[in-house]
Amino acid sequence: MNNQINLKLCFGTYCSFLPGTEPSSYERQYQTIFKPLISSLYTLEQVPFTLAFSGYFFEWIESHHPEFIMILEEMVGRKQIDIVGGGYWTPLFPVIPPADRVGQIELLTTLLRKTAGKRPRGLWLPASAWESSMVASLCTCGMEYVLIDKIMLESSGCAMVDGYSPAIIEDCGKTVIAVPVDNRYRFPNHFSPESYFEDISSSVEEGQERLLVILFETAALASIFSADSGRESWFERFIDLFQHNKNTIELSSPSRVLKNRVLWPRVYLSSGMSPFALEDIRTTDLAAVLSRTSIKHTFIKSPAVMNLYAKMMYVHVLVNQLRGDKARKKNAREELWQAQCGDVYRTATSGNSRKVRSMRTAAYRHLLAAERLARLKGVFSPSIVSFDFDMDGLKEFLCQLDDINMYVHQRGGKIFIFDVFKSHRNYCHFTDLRQGLFVDHLITQEELSRLEAGIFPDTNKPVFADELYQETNIDSPRHEIHLKANGFFGAFQQPVSLRKSFNFRNEGLQLQYIIKNESPLTLSGIFVTEADFAISDLKNKAPQMESYSGENRQEGPVVRSMFQDVSWLRIDDAETSIRFTLEANENPSVSVIPLYCDPDPEEETGQKISGVRIFLYWKVDLTPGFETEKTIFLKTET
Repeated sequence: MNNQINLKLCFGTYCSFLPGTEPSSYERQYQTIFKPLISSLYTLEQVPFTLAFSGYFFEWIESHHPEFIMILEEMVGRKQIDIVGGGYWTPLFPVIPPADRVGQIELLTTLLRKTAGKRPRGLWLPASAWESSMVASLCTCGMEYVLIDKIMLESSGCAMVDGYSPAIIEDCGKTVIAVPVDNRYRFPNHFSPESYFEDISSSVEEGQERLLVILFETAALASIFSADSGRESWFERFIDLFQHNKNTIELSSPSRVLKNRVLWPRVYLSSGMSPFALEDIRTTDLAAVLSRTSIKHTFIKSPAVMNLYAKMMYVHVLVNQLRGDKARKKNAREELWQAQCGDVYRTATSGNSRKVRSMRTAAYRHLLAAERLARLKGVFSPSIVSFDFDMDGLKEFLCQLDDINMYVHQRGGKIFIFDVFKSHRNYCHFTDLRQGLFVDHLITQEELSRLEAGIFPDTNKPVFADELYQETNIDSPRHEIHLKANGFFGAFQQPVSLRKSFNFRNEGLQLQYIIKNESPLTLSGIFVTEADFAISDLKNKAPQMESYSGENRQEGPVVRSMFQDVSWLRIDDAETSIRFTLEANENPSVSVIPLYCDPDPEEETGQKISGVRIFLYWKVDLTPGFETEKTIFLKTET
């Protein structure tokens, strides 16, 4: 074996908390994950290590465990720890506007410089999410290099770029250095120290110097840095193996490697992300293709993520239009930035677990707080505006009042976002595109039997629910939206029309339906309107419901139920204490079906309510050319 260093090996990790988690869990994570990490590194003075932090993690550490900061400062002073920067709330940089990129990077940079005593020159990219326009933002913030998945570099097709050395990325005349990260080794706890060392050693080639940067996943830290009393940890055993191979492998850090500047190759990276960050990797997928898959590609898989992204972009515009009150604008921006945490937007295919719903609920809470701050007294006025909110090519209708927002989609004529500012919640946050408030159906008696059994009639061509409603009139001063749709019903495909009129109020809305038989035959069916509320439970308290039907009044937890001749129905959200009351001018029959989160193996067992689906329905018999009218009232109160 020769005496030349052939491999520079850099270890690191990132320290953060998931948004939406209980603050009580932060202490447990600190004691089991981050305290063993910093304690172990402190005793291994000869081991350089790279650390990335989220701003909210660093804030919590500073106020709850200042000893962590003291130890970190000492290790930075002896040049053992290399701190890299990032976004304060760990955003996916390609999906946020450039102004927010710069703002988040600068906010974290300032915190790290003041607290840890060193200004970071490198940047950690969550999921290695990349697009070339980021180069300008990074240069503005004084960032010299980024840590990015090596597969993205080696599959770029650029000459001399193999993923084992840095490369230069250029855009519009500005440059940044890309430092490759090998994500194959991010879970060392899946190996023994011996097999892990053997795998890494296989990267050593005589006569060729290589760089291998490994960022350990947070989930692996407890396993590799913790040890029973008197025993070595996994990482200490690995370092012992390394001591016998100093001649060919050198422990280093990205900043040390970049000090010895050489002529690195140029590379062009298209929009992409680490293939290891995608949730639904298939064994037949090529890593090269996955690495060029934009993070936004995952958004279209989930209407919930797309709506949240659209809301974030809309609030960004509102906040940046704020003038005259710098403190208010600063607070609004920070609320907006908290909603940009990348973990929230990487959950397209696992979006109904309790953990994911908690993250998205937290994001909506910050967005609504930012939106409320952007509403200046004397400037904001209740109104109805129409624009393409969700970027699907169709304009949606937003009724913005003092206490609520309601967004109406042309597809299905439904309310697909229902913001209540008293609780800072969107009560239409679901994973399913079909769900929302007042989704209309016209079904047969046979389909009604299935509905009453708790099975939604899944027809190939639903009447009204998937139709594009046409705008007939918008009366902004009176907060009214008038829509119309046409459909075909039953085996004879009888033409039928539906006029739908919303009248919005701060306490709720009034909704009028006019159904008309446009066919030359008598039409007999069941008209159904579906109202889906994204409510939730508490640990010891389930959502409640109360109904008044006939002369009977019933109350109790939300369970699957059927009621006839209902005067009113009330649903109480356990978490926010918001109460929704539904009633109609003609007493309907009502079917109530609770919705549940997907099981989360990391949490307690048992079903957890994520919402409730309510069907109000009436039998309709219309002779040719005749119509019938139904009116529904929704009241929202604390």
